[in-house]
Amino acid sequence: MALQAVDNLLQKARKASDEDIEKLCNNILETFDVPDKSTECTNLLRQLFFILQSSEHPTGISKKLLANLITSVGSMSEKTTKHCLLCQRIVKEVMPLEAEDVSELLQPEAGSSGTKNLIPLYIAQGKRFGCIKPVLSSAIRWLGSQSYDFESQRQGFVFLVAVSILHSSSLNTDYIQTTSEQISQWLLNASVQQAANPYTINPFRKDQTNVVNEVDGTPSQNFFTLLNIGQYYTEDQLMNIYSFSMLYKWLYHCHQHQTLTDDQTHIYNKVFGNLASKTVDYCFRLLDQCERKVKVGSDSDLQTACLYEAVCILDLICTIDGGHIPRVHQEIKRLYSRIYQDTTYFPVIIQILQFFLNHSGAVVHDPQETYNNVFTDILMNNYGDQGLMFDLICFIRNNLETLCYKTSVLSTFFPNIFKILAWHPRTFLCEFVDILPALMTPSTSLEIFHTLLDLPCMTAALEVKEKSPDSLSNTSVSTSTNTPSTSIEAYQMALYRPLFIFITRIEGGHGDTINRLKSLHSVLDDMKNSARVLVTSQTVPVLLRVWFEEILENGGQEFAIQLLPVLLERSDLLYPITEFVKDVKRIISDNLVKIMKKYKCIITSQYGEISDFLVSTSNIVNRENFYANLVWCVGEFCSVQHSELCTADLIAKYYGLLEAVTYETSGILVASNNTSDITPKTLSCLISALAKLATRCQDLIPRAILCLTKVAKQHIDNTEDPEGGEILVTRCQELINILKLPNFASMILNPSSEIETGRWHRDNTCLPIILRSTHRYLVTDG
Repeated sequence: MALQAVDNLLQKARKASDEDIEKLCNNILETFDVPDKSTECTNLLRQLFFILQSSEHPTGISKKLLANLITSVGSMSEKTTKHCLLCQRIVKEVMPLEAEDVSELLQPEAGSSGTKNLIPLYIAQGKRFGCIKPVLSSAIRWLGSQSYDFESQRQGFVFLVAVSILHSSSLNTDYIQTTSEQISQWLLNASVQQAANPYTINPFRKDQTNVVNEVDGTPSQNFFTLLNIGQYYTEDQLMNIYSFSMLYKWLYHCHQHQTLTDDQTHIYNKVFGNLASKTVDYCFRLLDQCERKVKVGSDSDLQTACLYEAVCILDLICTIDGGHIPRVHQEIKRLYSRIYQDTTYFPVIIQILQFFLNHSGAVVHDPQETYNNVFTDILMNNYGDQGLMFDLICFIRNNLETLCYKTSVLSTFFPNIFKILAWHPRTFLCEFVDILPALMTPSTSLEIFHTLLDLPCMTAALEVKEKSPDSLSNTSVSTSTNTPSTSIEAYQMALYRPLFIFITRIEGGHGDTINRLKSLHSVLDDMKNSARVLVTSQTVPVLLRVWFEEILENGGQEFAIQLLPVLLERSDLLYPITEFVKDVKRIISDNLVKIMKKYKCIITSQYGEISDFLVSTSNIVNRENFYANLVWCVGEFCSVQHSELCTADLIAKYYGLLEAVTYETSGILVASNNTSDITPKTLSCLISALAKLATRCQDLIPRAILCLTKVAKQHIDNTEDPEGGEILVTRCQELINILKLPNFASMILNPSSEIETGRWHRDNTCLPIILRSTHRYLVTDG
């Protein structure tokens, strides 16, 4: 009901007309400066803000109301904070303003105390019509002078960081130098004394100033950081906290976008070097503080957050200035050795992994131990934690190129990585679409293909492991050989435990698949209706398309030859979920044609595999499209035109094979009384392939005509399926007529590739043009 009410309000707000908004603005103006109507005015402002935020197209408000709102924001005080913040949000909704409005309403006045309150509006307006530049001078002045209050310094600093992010080109070297020097002061020179109690009003009592504490409750003996605990904080301590929280953004954007002259570079490097050095000291102090045992439990979350930010900043500094790498690297290694087994620090561990990935080469350090820890133990034990897995997937996605070309992480641990998708199929599908090509190498692609097809089984196996009692899942394995009644029971049996171990393995390279997949499908049969398994099965077709696209683009001929037997086997060896099987078979069938078309030599090099598959008509029953497509490929590409190895003897072998299958299939169709799973489509493909092969070895043409004649006679009086019979008879007759003219048959059934290139439609000697010219000549002559 609540959601329905909210939706109704949104729909009503979106339907508000310009007249409605104008009327609302007039009502606000009538109550804006009337003290007795402040509550009514606030409610009207909220209504206006809701309409502006819900609107799907830009909406303006009257200039008079805009002026009042901006004036109210500029005069913000503690007593009017809520009202002024609401005015600020409304103004930001209608930004950016036009030049006329900016010059009249938003131009900063020198020395105006309201300028700092308008800073969020200046940021929202951006560089349009000269709004940023005048405020920059004021912000720098507030930053470097002690005569300005704390709030002015804070607002000025926030403004400068926002400009560095959104409009970095507006910052010159002087601005960066002044701000960086001030940040250095705030970081290391903040007071270590707690602020006096601001709520004590006793002229006869002398306040005792106490030193701030460490997180373990002991008095601080070093400079102040945001991990020091005090009851009240001084203004410079607060600026210390603010400056560290925005330090990464300042360093990143100022360094990323600065274009300096030679003279400016020396000054900039000196200033930045000073800030970088002090930042490293500050971060090292934080690392030391995080080793202390917290006195208050909630402070442990603060320690984790500080560790994460500190490692991010140290990584950035080492990226900018490699001279800090040796010193920082030792501290990061020490931190990792302390926390690597504690998954509460997982975001920090991921960031440490990022640091090692970026900088280990500079100090000749092999981070393989770290990779092993993250991608084996941590991933295996925490794949169910969506938050941790999100961090890991983001790390993989952001470092795909480095992980792919400079490490063996992806090619080694891809089965474990797939557990993330298997357990969170709705969450990470888009990410795996990007990641999948990077997992594929010449040595892993086939195993990944099997892994994709078995992904629903992996999900089912993981669910079984989760449901199994801990006491049984680890050591107590039954030696019974009885048929298990449930998948959980099968998991406890020594006969089936290896199947579960393989399908949930950690590393690749131990075999593409197993020869007991049917047994695995059987014991997991009771899991196929699980919601998670069904969703996982829906992700497989998406990833299979990506896999085939990558193979077609980069696979190569040798890999394609190896792939064909796998396609022949796995096209009918799938986890029995109806829609899943249907979708996967369709994708494999479609891509079989694409692969054969690109690598036509497969027809000659894999004769044994193809003939073994085609000779069995039972293969037609469950995968007719795949079978028909393979027959079409044989008829289309078994030609010397496509491969020099395609001899007349090989064509004759394929012909003999297809001829026998044609007779058998035709007989099944006639005798089935329309109950067979085989359709006329397959037989039509078979007779077409026969005709094509016969034209390439003309000794076979009489046999082909005889075969086609027999097939036509069998189906001419097909009363069970008259439509299908008529189609087959017509097709046979067409092919017989063509084959009776061998020279033309070869041209029609085996057209030159020049037809596809368009040459036959341009060349004056091509057959269609000659025929048209002859026709016109004869008609004219007549």
